[in-house]
Amino acid sequence: HAGRSLACDPPQKLTDDNGCSTLEEAFIKLLEDADPENNTKQAETAVISAAEPEEHEEKNKEKRKGFFRDKFDFSRCYTCAWREMLELMRDPIRATLALFGALLLMLVMGYGITMDVEDLSFAILDRDQTLASSNYIRNISGSRYFIQKPDVKNYDDLDKRMKSGELSLVLEIPPDFGKDLERGLTPEIGVWIDGSMPSRAETINGYVKSMHQKWRQDQLSMRSTDPSHSSSSLFDMEVRYRYNPDVLSLPAMVPAVIPILLLMVPAILAALAVVREKEMGSIINLYVTPLSRLEFLLGKQLPYIMFAMLSAVLMLIMAVFLFKVPIKGSLLTLLFAMFIYSIISTGMGLLASSVTRSQIAVIFLTMLATILPSTQLCGLVNPVTTQAGLARVIGELYPTTYMMLISRGIFNKALDFGDLKIQILCMLIAVPVLTVLGVLFQKKQET
Repeated sequence: HAGRSLACDPPQKLTDDNGCSTLEEAFIKLLEDADPENNTKQAETAVISAAEPEEHEEKNKEKRKGFFRDKFDFSRCYTCAWREMLELMRDPIRATLALFGALLLMLVMGYGITMDVEDLSFAILDRDQTLASSNYIRNISGSRYFIQKPDVKNYDDLDKRMKSGELSLVLEIPPDFGKDLERGLTPEIGVWIDGSMPSRAETINGYVKSMHQKWRQDQLSMRSTDPSHSSSSLFDMEVRYRYNPDVLSLPAMVPAVIPILLLMVPAILAALAVVREKEMGSIINLYVTPLSRLEFLLGKQLPYIMFAMLSAVLMLIMAVFLFKVPIKGSLLTLLFAMFIYSIISTGMGLLASSVTRSQIAVIFLTMLATILPSTQLCGLVNPVTTQAGLARVIGELYPTTYMMLISRGIFNKALDFGDLKIQILCMLIAVPVLTVLGVLFQKKQET
């Protein structure tokens, strides 16, 4: 007690000397004798409790209500954060994953999640073999989207080469194609597309229709003897794309991949930080010390917020210099949104750790709670407004939806804080909600 031994004797002698029947009673008596001032306070407390039980109970209730205000100690929270930082520095694998794990995944996902359809192999089944058919073939083969392969001989050859994956597109030009054009007729051209991947098939279909329409307009213009009656002179429609004029996947996908990785990796690492202590038994520091649940969780969270922000900055550098996707809007707004989002992602990890005791279980739970909703329901490919039912509700509530809008808006549309304040406010609301849920579900004592 207070750095000194109160007694050191056999159990029987300790109980006899203090006039007690058990060691527990002897221990309590020795403590009371060693600290008479504390003993007096306890006696006074007992008198107050006996005299005014209702008033004393009210005071206890007030103390319980003021848990977050009265019990929070920044020094204890800082100590917990510093201890977690030392744990990370002593574990190079976890520290490397915290800092560079998202970068490796971004390198894979940035190039892997793409809707661009280029260098498609195609062949011709030319049943006409005239100058007109050759002219039409050159219209397709000159495109950067297609690579021409040897001609198809017949339907059996077409089926065989498409099954093997050699061809994605086959154009069938009918007999008398050139003669029908000369007569002013409209011959039909067969277009065979590999439909095993629907999204790619739709893109190929759009390319072919666009090139066919352009060729048709050129033919009408050349064959018209009177320009005033030329169908191409009646109207001229020109389509232009805003913000992504080349309609490339990288400017759309790279800003969307950053929020997904900034959610998944910090959440998993923050969750493991708590569950790892449960498995090792060092969670006893929370159970037997004055450390409150809020101090414990915030202390665990702070180092991972810092690593998440460092990782976010590195991902921005990679997006600009490796993927060539410039930041057109406010960089400070983007960094501020990423900071809020890092708090949310680590908070989700701590919430998952509060309801699990196994590292394997918490990884599985965190992956389900982060990667699936963020990739399927938050507007990565299809806007949230196109969804219905429960999927729409989850998409509207999930923070990743708003972070994707912020990231894409700043990268591609040159937006600033004034344009994105609603999305930032929605993420700010999620911060206290996740913090309160994490504290409520984290037990101060194991049952």
